[in-house]
Amino acid sequence: MVVIGILIALQINTWNENRKYRNQEAAFYADIISDLDKDLDKLDFLTEFHQKRIEILSTILTYLRNPADKIGVEIFGILVEPLYYSEPATIYSTTFESAKSSGAFSNFKQKETLKSLNQYYADFEKIKSNMTSITELISTSFEPLMAQIPSIHISINSGKMVMAEKGNSKFYAFLDAIKDKRNINSDHEKVLYDPRFEAFVIGDLGRCFNLLAKIETRKENLIYLKNQIIVNQ
Repeated sequence: MVVIGILIALQINTWNENRKYRNQEAAFYADIISDLDKDLDKLDFLTEFHQKRIEILSTILTYLRNPADKIGVEIFGILVEPLYYSEPATIYSTTFESAKSSGAFSNFKQKETLKSLNQYYADFEKIKSNMTSITELISTSFEPLMAQIPSIHISINSGKMVMAEKGNSKFYAFLDAIKDKRNINSDHEKVLYDPRFEAFVIGDLGRCFNLLAKIETRKENLIYLKNQIIVNQ
């Protein structure tokens, strides 16, 4: 009777432990789904951001290669101002990394899903490196070229074309309030027809197209992961 009692107690303890692990795993995947939804929202924004950037760069390249089609300083400002901006590479991986570092995965049953998640988060470096290269190109190539001319092309109107996740309207309102009375020529064509500017535009276009392809692949992987998690719940 004593032995049977001990065995029953051990079985109950094992059952309680297994139930605790299943509850932990369920809570983990609920949080992962939330993180993936945030990732998807960010990827959708990045897609829109870089599609708009490609549209602007294509318009600039058309003007650049057709000098008969003159571009005024106001249109020039509207087109180039958004090019000062890039988006940071953001990933929502706190849930995954916390569970991984705590050793919780050893008690989870969905091993294949965990492998897929691990690969998904590791693949973020592909997106990150591409976005970092766009930011670096802005600071090393675009901004030095734009520094050759006065910044009279910057205005509230050019600021309206900027697509920043948190906006930057206060900056343009502040800048516009400081009226420029110098009556100087912007000489924006000096930049427009500089061969280095064309090299920047083409390089930026290539990086944007490459990034959009990577984003699309990541979105497909994300949707597959969500479905895999939901089916196994």
